[in-house]
Amino acid sequence: MKHLAEKLEKIVDFCDEHINSHVLLKNEDCLALLIALKKNQKMNEHISPVDAFIYVLEGEIIFHLNEENKQNYNIKKEEVFFFKAEEKHSITAQTDSKILVIRI
Repeated sequence: MKHLAEKLEKIVDFCDEHINSHVLLKNEDCLALLIALKKNQKMNEHISPVDAFIYVLEGEIIFHLNEENKQNYNIKKEEVFFFKAEEKHSITAQTDSKILVIRI
């Protein structure tokens, strides 16, 4: 693996047709993932097998936690949001947004 210094938000680009992502690191203990969502794009409901956090690099998202109970959190640029393993969640972009997801 080569060494590289680059701005995170430049590693993944927006795509009109779908959510775009780039895996920075993946092993048995950790996942670091960059995701780019255009305004109004939605990441479908899913479950993380481990605790995780989201850091918003650019834009604003709504983090829908357990959609049945309608717990919605607005997360803006430079904010971080932690959530537990096995919690159903989805994401909707309020504006063009780039996020860093870290599973720990």
